[in-house]
Amino acid sequence: MTTEWLIGENGLFRGSPARGWNRVGPYAYCINGIVRVGDAVVVGAETGCWRVPSEGRWVQWHDESLTSVLAVAAAPVGVGIVAASAFGIATGEADSPTGPVRWTPLSDPLPVNARYSNAIIADPSDPLRWFVGTEAGVLVREHAAGRWHFTSLADRPVHALCAAAGVFWAGADGGVWRSADGLSWARAGAGLDDAVVYSIAWTGDRLVAGIEGGLVVGDGEAPWERSGPALRVRAVAAAADAWLAGASPGGLWVSEDAGRRWRRSGEFVSVRTVVAEER
Repeated sequence: MTTEWLIGENGLFRGSPARGWNRVGPYAYCINGIVRVGDAVVVGAETGCWRVPSEGRWVQWHDESLTSVLAVAAAPVGVGIVAASAFGIATGEADSPTGPVRWTPLSDPLPVNARYSNAIIADPSDPLRWFVGTEAGVLVREHAAGRWHFTSLADRPVHALCAAAGVFWAGADGGVWRSADGLSWARAGAGLDDAVVYSIAWTGDRLVAGIEGGLVVGDGEAPWERSGPALRVRAVAAAADAWLAGASPGGLWVSEDAGRRWRRSGEFVSVRTVVAEER
């Protein structure tokens, strides 16, 4: 079974470049993060956190302590996600699937810049070990033990995280970084020392990254190669040779030949997040 691509702009959209795009629900919230949880989708938006079932109305999952969400990740705790915001990360508990969710902040012991969380992913080998991209670098949360760890990637904003090819990747001010354990980081590839990297995705054999001024593609060893439209690419996702890039501003761009040619898709203006179809 194939799921559809998901696009976060001013609203949530699903579809494909071939079939077109359909808005999910009558909502025009600015969507910053999307994650699939079971048969539903959870979105992090400027207006908070929402559960989007396969049919029916969106369900409010935020409370007065979680007002604007910058990223979401699936996690085996509470309602099934961990949410990231300018005030840190938080987990939520609900008495019922349709009941209100109460959120517990986890970043309060951290310095201010380390609380500001732009991205979050779970360790594929330990779903309760989370990597958080913050304005102060990459931090690791060992949730079962209730511990935070600072890493060697520090003192710079980190906007994107990815786990692929047996290692961890981070997109930051000053390029792309790579780590085998999530604690010790080194630059990946060459030529991005002055770049701001907003998004990263694994294509199956290479990494594609969205930067201030377009896209770059590389294996983490050789110099990065330019690709795509010369726009601020805030989101990128890949499924085999199909790559989608979201520009803000600039809309949605599609390559169906692994980055060699690009075309615009849909009537989007400012795309902030893209989730690839699942096969």
